[in-house]
Amino acid sequence: MLPAVKLPLQWKWFFGLVALLTALLVLTIVGIDVTLPPYLVHKIQEDLERDVHLMQYAFTGPVTTTPVSPAQINVLAHDLGQRTGLRITVIAPDGVVWGESSPDHQPNEMENHLRRPEVQQALHTGLGSNIRHSHTLGVDLMYVATVVRTGEPTGPVRAIVRVALPLHQIAQTTSRVRRTVAIVGIVVGLIAVPFLFWLARRYSRPIETMRQMAARVASGDFHTRAPERIGGELGELADALNQMSHQLETRLRELANEKAELTAILSGMTEGVLVVDAGGRIRLMNQALRQQFQLGDEATGKTVLEALRNVELEQLIAVPSAKEMTVLTPTERVFVVNAAALRNRAGTVVVFHDITRLKKLENLRKEFVANVSHELRTPLSIIKGYIETLLEEPAPDAAIARQFLQTIQKNSRRLETLIEDLLSISALESQQAQLTKLPVTLASAAAAAVEELSRQARAKSQRLTVNLPASLPAVAADPQRLHQIIINLLDNAIKYTQPGGQITLSARPVEHEVEVCVSDNGPGIAAEHLPHIFERFYRVDKARSRELGGTGLGLSIVKHIVQAHGGRVWVESAVGQGSAFYFSLPRA
Repeated sequence: MLPAVKLPLQWKWFFGLVALLTALLVLTIVGIDVTLPPYLVHKIQEDLERDVHLMQYAFTGPVTTTPVSPAQINVLAHDLGQRTGLRITVIAPDGVVWGESSPDHQPNEMENHLRRPEVQQALHTGLGSNIRHSHTLGVDLMYVATVVRTGEPTGPVRAIVRVALPLHQIAQTTSRVRRTVAIVGIVVGLIAVPFLFWLARRYSRPIETMRQMAARVASGDFHTRAPERIGGELGELADALNQMSHQLETRLRELANEKAELTAILSGMTEGVLVVDAGGRIRLMNQALRQQFQLGDEATGKTVLEALRNVELEQLIAVPSAKEMTVLTPTERVFVVNAAALRNRAGTVVVFHDITRLKKLENLRKEFVANVSHELRTPLSIIKGYIETLLEEPAPDAAIARQFLQTIQKNSRRLETLIEDLLSISALESQQAQLTKLPVTLASAAAAAVEELSRQARAKSQRLTVNLPASLPAVAADPQRLHQIIINLLDNAIKYTQPGGQITLSARPVEHEVEVCVSDNGPGIAAEHLPHIFERFYRVDKARSRELGGTGLGLSIVKHIVQAHGGRVWVESAVGQGSAFYFSLPRA
């Protein structure tokens, strides 16, 4: 199938006007064919009725004389027929033809005319007419007949006078008029075609220009303008299009700026924003919400239940309000969700405030307060009990009193250590602790720590070994804080390793860092404790830890100091195979 040819507007108008002109010409010719013949027939009938009354008057005398002379009537009919051009027939009341104007037929040779329709109608009404083909003359004739009476109008019928006229003149007249109209129409059409072409071009060119301008405006090009030097309604339309283009450009620019601002605001928000339509389908999501729920572009257009799988959120959108909500996927998070209906109930906007960190901090604070209270209560209770015992009467003997005072001193030192650790970890967490980073060799830091703890290790018959390569690079660290890290890790290893055990401090360079390891062959740590080992007050064996004088803050302090230096800390351990605590520091 060939593709349809798209004509320009100018040619559409031109061919349309030509078709209209042609249709008017055809309709005129058809109208002539339809209306002119009946009109001519009617006019001929009126003329024949007038003529038949004249013939009635002309034949009254001959047909009322006695006796009637058919020859005289025939001569008169022949004479009047030649003068008027009509076919005149005079018929006796019994249907016998008395006179005939046609020279080709003699009355006595013609058949009886009594049953002719116009004759019967004339006998009944006084005037009759009929159109039919004449076998005598071989053409269509219109017949009009009337009766001739004696005396009064109601007197006896003496004869019927009939006049007839061929109708071939109607066809000739119609054909002549049709031909004249056709010729005039063709001449007018030939004269009008250039004018129609000019007219179509004049009015189609501005419209085509405005159409092209509207198409460019629709595609976002607002620099095109409609022609302004046009009069009439087209000029008003061009002005309206230009104004519309200008206003549309202004509105779109404003909308684009507002959209850019809104996008920037939504992108910069840490809160997740979700917009759903009146049907509950997602229309808009900001980047924060996509990250919080790990959603892609395919979520747009889906319902909240399909995209987020959260019935509670769907219910909140149905009845907008504020609510705290825990979401389990993709990770467990706690949100304060605020839902508000848009204007005209066009949808709902939902804002997700992620308070997971606040909840965790709140829980940590509660746990911290509970742990600190518990850790402080135990030594304070012991100190209080022994002091009250010493103050009782009678006073205990000197040996018992000295033992009590030693216990008080031990728990006082434990309280002092606990408070110092709390102050230290508080300063590290609040970033108030000032670090003085210097190039420090691990060999010197390790030697100082080992010397400080060697007496404690010898008391348990433990071997404390330092294995550091001679080419080990220096690290960028605060010497005092580095000493605190090594002391805490070695002290923990000495405390929790059985007598006669092996404790090793080693290190190796790794890329831009130095990785340090404190390992032992002690009882090890179960896998379920490893993720929590660096938390504050976390103990694997709480009873034994307190017995050994631990505060539960040493490893947490190590983690904070290492992280403050920009390093990492981790542990590897298995039950019965010992433990290895690692930390890394950047090279100097």
